Amino acid sequence: MIFDFVFVVLVYRNTQDLEDFFSSLSLKNSKVIVVNSYYDETSEQRFREISLNNNADFLSVPNKGYGAGNNRGCEYALKNYHFRYLIISNADVEIIQLNTEQLSKYNNSIIAPKILTLFGKNQNPFMPYYSTKVDIIKNWAYTHRSRLIILILSALARIIRELYLRLLFPLFRHRRIYAAHGAFVILPFEFVYKFSPIYNERMFLFAEEEHLAQLARKNNVLIMYNPQIVIRHKEDGSTSSLGDNYNYVRESYLEYYKFWYKEKNEKNE
Repeated sequence: MIFDFVFVVLVYRNTQDLEDFFSSLSLKNSKVIVVNSYYDETSEQRFREISLNNNADFLSVPNKGYGAGNNRGCEYALKNYHFRYLIISNADVEIIQLNTEQLSKYNNSIIAPKILTLFGKNQNPFMPYYSTKVDIIKNWAYTHRSRLIILILSALARIIRELYLRLLFPLFRHRRIYAAHGAFVILPFEFVYKFSPIYNERMFLFAEEEHLAQLARKNNVLIMYNPQIVIRHKEDGSTSSLGDNYNYVRESYLEYYKFWYKEKNEKNE
């Protein structure tokens, strides 16, 4: 049997999100793999119960972050199932519109859907374009712990993104983007099979979107934005319990930069 969709849903601590996820899931010919980043025995047992009650597979892994947990789910999917698409999904999402007909025209591209927050903001494209210069400046700012530069870059990025989406994006016939938001991203089987492990496990909880974008770019795989696929994102996941995220963001970004710039340059020398 070939599933149209296999979901990898990484969870941590919040069991209600997973219950809501299954309540809203109505896709036929799909399979869900729940990967629990272990927090305690109480949440572990509840996640296991919810998974079994919904005919989903359950994996328990150490809490080593987004990349490590999703990599374990991808490995399990490749080992146990045949599928057309693998979906990396948060538990705090609701699928509003999704079917295979909306994906067939994209061949082996990665698909970024319209992801709407509860306030109606669209989180895709996460990054519509790529800039090496911005990466270099961000790396300098994080290396020297300059929060002011990071804040300025973030503000400029938001402004440029809005101008890009409003003025240029509507003119493009094919909506190719650079990076897709990590809350819900659709990967074709061929990409998962060829390029796993997909994520850098030395990055804990941030910059995974950029890492996936670079992996796709390196291997000439397009990331396409498809607004016909609609996802609602509640945004109440694991990051709400981290307090000040700056150090997590900084460490992840420095690892991202080292992996894609420094190590690549060293190999070419």
